[in-house]
Amino acid sequence: MTIGELWPQLRPLCRALALLGWASSAAGMAAGLSIAIAGGTSLSPTVQALQLVSAGSMAVAVISFLAASLLQPQHRGWRSAEQERRDETHEPGSELPPTIRSFLLAAFALLAGAVVFACAGLVLRNGPSAQSVAFCQVFLLGAAASGFTFMLFSKVAPRQRRS
Repeated sequence: MTIGELWPQLRPLCRALALLGWASSAAGMAAGLSIAIAGGTSLSPTVQALQLVSAGSMAVAVISFLAASLLQPQHRGWRSAEQERRDETHEPGSELPPTIRSFLLAAFALLAGAVVFACAGLVLRNGPSAQSVAFCQVFLLGAAASGFTFMLFSKVAPRQRRS
């Protein structure tokens, strides 16, 4: 099952919030990458403003993704309540489609990247540089976008049985 097939199953408000989250994640990543690549050793006022934009974008992305995930109800599908009770006992045998699971894997990988850059910044003699902080923000934004996308689409994705 693809994201295009699951998109119509989301509530319109959740779709709008998810789009806002993805757009602010992209803006924050672009700002963070521009700081990390062209920042230099000292930050000019323009670059400091860009870093503030990146941090603000991260806050907007997390809040919008969290709101979208909380507002989207769990998909019940066409099955009866009795059949769902029977399925609850077999829940460990069901799994999400690979497309949805890949978002969770990406979130963990990007979170690991953020930890690596944070540790690298802490090891530096003068403390974390603007570049290590910017790369941390980029990886954290990617992890948040992937993780919250997983949370949102896992609510509407049908479960598959393992064979």
